[in-house]
Amino acid sequence: MVKFLLKARTKTYAGAGGKIKAVFEGSKQMEFKERRWFYRDVFYVGKGIFAGLEAVYFKEKPKFTMSYFGNFKGMTEKETDKILRQALMENWEKTRIWKYVEWEKDGYEYTCEPDGGNSIEEIGGTEKISKNGKDIYKFYYAGGVIG
Repeated sequence: MVKFLLKARTKTYAGAGGKIKAVFEGSKQMEFKERRWFYRDVFYVGKGIFAGLEAVYFKEKPKFTMSYFGNFKGMTEKETDKILRQALMENWEKTRIWKYVEWEKDGYEYTCEPDGGNSIEEIGGTEKISKNGKDIYKFYYAGGVIG
């Protein structure tokens, strides 16, 4: 399941793909499917914040879910997408799970710091982007195996 989840993330937000017509009014939705596995990410964006939920299904049964909330008021949405997508794609096997990540590019510093256990069973943590020592983006995530 972990390999599928991480791959799905690269095929959707991080890779700027998988966009479909959203089910919920005002939301954005991305999906990825591979054999019997299915990934869905539904989120809302507005006023420099975003919140959402991602889920992984196997044989149409939910197996994993993670909720998240982010604040990018310190940068534009375009800037956030550019920097965050680069950080996620270059660290796709480690981010937003239970591994610590540091990444730097063009004066931006990205960190992903878990605060949960060491497996997909239960994850949580904080992701940050700073520039010149000032935090300009923050993201909180929590989730785990549900089936």
